[in-house]
Amino acid sequence: MKKLVIIALSLCTFIGFAQEGKKEAMMERLTKRKEQSPENRAEIETKQLALKLDLSKNQQSEVREALLDHHTEGNAKMLKNKEAIKSMSEEERHKFKLEFLDAQIALKEKMKGILNSEQYTKYSQMMDRKMKSRRGKGKRKK
Repeated sequence: MKKLVIIALSLCTFIGFAQEGKKEAMMERLTKRKEQSPENRAEIETKQLALKLDLSKNQQSEVREALLDHHTEGNAKMLKNKEAIKSMSEEERHKFKLEFLDAQIALKEKMKGILNSEQYTKYSQMMDRKMKSRRGKGKRKK
């Protein structure tokens, strides 16, 4: 019986250390993504959308410009507020969140103008799945 308890405890410890490795790998991936320039991110996302939505050359260039504007503005806002976010008041955080959502709405409107109805429907579904998969990451349940 003692051996079973010892084995169970050692397995729990091993599993705990394995989770730490996953966490570090995820943080490293996120850091690398944030370090990419807005131009690189826009180019990669444009190519991915071109594959998934079958975009024409004209649509690809318009999508790239829209994404480049979006990422450039986002990077500028994040760099400006990076240190200040921790010390923001509730009202400032609310304003920051509203600006972020306004930028997302503007991107969505630009994409609606660029893509045809079938492509836009597919794009919306992709973004919904992406947002659902991001929800809750980094937050621990108490």
